Amino acid sequence: MDVHTRRLRHFVTVAETLHFTRASEMLYVSQQGLSRSITELERDVGVPLLKRTTRTVELTDAGKVLLDAARRALTILDAGIEEARRAHNNMSGVLRIGFFAASALELTPLIIGAFRAAHPSVTPQVESFNQTDPSCGLRSGETDVAFLRPPIDLADLHTETLFTEPRAVAMQSSHPLAAAKSVRLRDLQDQVISAPRTDDPRWRSFWTLRDLGVDKQILPRVGRDTASVDEELDNVAAGLTMTISVPSMGRFAPRPSLVYLPLEDVPGSALCIGWRGDASSLVQAFLTVATEVRDHEADLVARIESGHVP
Repeated sequence: MDVHTRRLRHFVTVAETLHFTRASEMLYVSQQGLSRSITELERDVGVPLLKRTTRTVELTDAGKVLLDAARRALTILDAGIEEARRAHNNMSGVLRIGFFAASALELTPLIIGAFRAAHPSVTPQVESFNQTDPSCGLRSGETDVAFLRPPIDLADLHTETLFTEPRAVAMQSSHPLAAAKSVRLRDLQDQVISAPRTDDPRWRSFWTLRDLGVDKQILPRVGRDTASVDEELDNVAAGLTMTISVPSMGRFAPRPSLVYLPLEDVPGSALCIGWRGDASSLVQAFLTVATEVRDHEADLVARIESGHVP
């Protein structure tokens, strides 16, 4: 049985004053509304709590028992709420945040700025990782929370998606495909792409298109393994490979000799907040801020997902 705390507070005030008019004034509710609240509480409990006449209000035996329990319950609840607020306002410590490449793109400074404003006693500590660790420190425990690009083969991993971009192909601007607005999987059949140098098979499979479940003979060949985004793009700029990426890298790692073309017929890449196991209070606070920024910046998120960010 669920009993609304509002009804309990109304009941306690009436029980302590034994006067509906005085209680309604103290509670800033109408007498009619207060009377209805008490009636609903009696219905929820299943027994009469008050004896009411035109002149007097008295507690029934059941009402006396409930009054004592309600006082104790409301005291505990109010104390818990106050402790939660103090914990929120006094949150302190270091939050280790894993970054990879451009992380949450244009949302990154907004999230970090909003988190610092909301929790000035917490020090965000940014840790950067390359392609050898797509978990951005979560696997080793070096970080508490991270900006991730799933899929990642990691137990107890929890994620909250901020946005999803299309996968794209980065290539030299002089490549025969570079003049197109987008490419399809079949356009890459005879091409060579690089692969991330990682022990995570799911992540490597995703960024080499082996996750698509199609005949490998129609997929591009994997030519080189690269450990970092810079090494990856150096190989593309040198004409040695193409690479599977996202359109935003054209904004965050621009090179005049490269173009990024969306892949039309493959699922996109989600950018997520990730953490392992039960979220600590600091991780939960960061997650709350990140999702609030995401929801507030809905227009920016839509532009990121479409690839049309100025």
